[in-house]
Amino acid sequence: MSLTDTRTPTGPGPASLPMSAAAPARMPRRRRPGLLAAGAVITVVAILGGYSYARTAGDAVPVLAVANTVTAGHQITAADLKTVQVNRGSGLEPIPADQQSSVVGKYAAVELLGGTLLTGGQVADTTVPGTGKQLVGLELTPGQLPARALRPGEAVQLVITSDPRNVTVDAKGGDAAQALPRPLTLPATVAGVGERAADGNVVVDVEVAEAYGPGLLDRAQQGRVAIAVVAR
Repeated sequence: MSLTDTRTPTGPGPASLPMSAAAPARMPRRRRPGLLAAGAVITVVAILGGYSYARTAGDAVPVLAVANTVTAGHQITAADLKTVQVNRGSGLEPIPADQQSSVVGKYAAVELLGGTLLTGGQVADTTVPGTGKQLVGLELTPGQLPARALRPGEAVQLVITSDPRNVTVDAKGGDAAQALPRPLTLPATVAGVGERAADGNVVVDVEVAEAYGPGLLDRAQQGRVAIAVVAR
């Protein structure tokens, strides 16, 4: 009868395998000179931008602006005004904030839109229209206006041109000027100037004597009114 040895061998055997292979060693990351240079440039730009902003903010000055829309002829109150900061050298000429007390009590020469800066030409010492005056809006073509822009408060002369239906010209070539009477002229003050329309026409508000208003509107509807600037 043979016996079978079932004992577990205790001698050296094959080495046990590890659970996982060891991770390969990582090579050190190389720094890219281009990225370092770009980062430096961004840093410099950020510093310069902050310096420029701080310098610009330091040049700001307080000026007056319109808090809420004010209709033409309205007496300006402190509630109609607010103070905003505007940079020097911006090309704008608003009223300084320290002059607010001299503005309160004056009248809006034109409609003042809320949120806009207030300039000297937009305010007047008296209401528009004044006593015995009328405010008349004239829609005029480029040929009926000076090439230079009109300003509120400017003194002008309204020229009532001749009615072409009543003009006669000597067919024999005589002196036609003798047939043309001197046109009627009316003194007026510019109260406001509208935006130029697509056809080039501009609406100009003028203040005239109350007696002239109706007749002036009638002539304006016929296209017979032109504006001439009066010498100061």
